[in-house]
Amino acid sequence: MAKSYTKEERIEALKLANEIGAAAAAQRLGIKEGTIYGWKARAKKQKMVFDSNGRQMSEEEIKAENDRLRKELKQAREDIEILQDALGFFAKSRRK
Repeated sequence: MAKSYTKEERIEALKLANEIGAAAAAQRLGIKEGTIYGWKARAKKQKMVFDSNGRQMSEEEIKAENDRLRKELKQAREDIEILQDALGFFAKSRRK
């Protein structure tokens, strides 16, 4: 008889598989490798996306997270540009 796994167990296994690979995760968890690959395929087919805590995200949450990350990236690029300008300014003043 095949062992059944809870949704939480499957999510944790998929999270681990994403971190260390399906084969290593299967070996560590004592699950058949094919089982994990099946779960991965099903999750991909259902377009399931999980946050870093293993919680499934809705389409709205994914869009909101993308928007937040875009803003964060824009700010980081602006910060880098300011720091590069400051570095150039101080490098010029040291040469004098």
